[in-house]
Amino acid sequence: MFRSTYMSAVVLLSATVGTLSGCGQSKAPSKEAFATALEPVVRDVFCHPIDVMRYEVDGEPGGSGFPIVTSPKSRMAGPGSDGKAVAMLDGLAGVGLVTRTTFEKPARWSGSTNAFVRQPLTSYAPTEKAAPYLRTVERKATNAMVSVPSFCLAKGEVVDVVRWTEPTDVAGHRVSQVTYTYNGVDPIPVMPPAEQARIAEPKESTMPFELQSDGWRPVRR
Repeated sequence: MFRSTYMSAVVLLSATVGTLSGCGQSKAPSKEAFATALEPVVRDVFCHPIDVMRYEVDGEPGGSGFPIVTSPKSRMAGPGSDGKAVAMLDGLAGVGLVTRTTFEKPARWSGSTNAFVRQPLTSYAPTEKAAPYLRTVERKATNAMVSVPSFCLAKGEVVDVVRWTEPTDVAGHRVSQVTYTYNGVDPIPVMPPAEQARIAEPKESTMPFELQSDGWRPVRR
């Protein structure tokens, strides 16, 4: 009886030690842990927000993604008022990556409380071929993450985790500075070969990481 109890205790103790060891290893700084946590951050590094004066159409669901609806007669100051983003969308429509549709309906500037006024509008929607390059990307706003329609030149990938600093305590947080290299793959088809080669070259960057309950995570800035 004693031997049976003793052996059960040994098995239980071994399992407990193994579990604790596994937890400790998951929270130890390592190239694999940092590389995995970096993947979703680096993926969107070549994406740029599409700043346009968005409009909402009366009776139709709005949103912050695609399609993008704007007015060619908008003269208000604000994001996209310089017309560069619209010119870019028109250019992508010209090469078949965006479907451009013009129509007239009651609409108002998105976010305003003005009355809906019938006016000319233009809608931009990515084609199936352009879906990897025209998509919503999570960006940090003042108090939360928001989805922003973006133009992505390529998909970012982690090449290597070069080094990291010894973890230190900063204001109650365990922090390490991680230096890594990344590059762009699967560039947008209309990109000139020289630009494709430039994006494919590894680039180096450094990002702070914080130890959280589920392991090391990048500190978004």
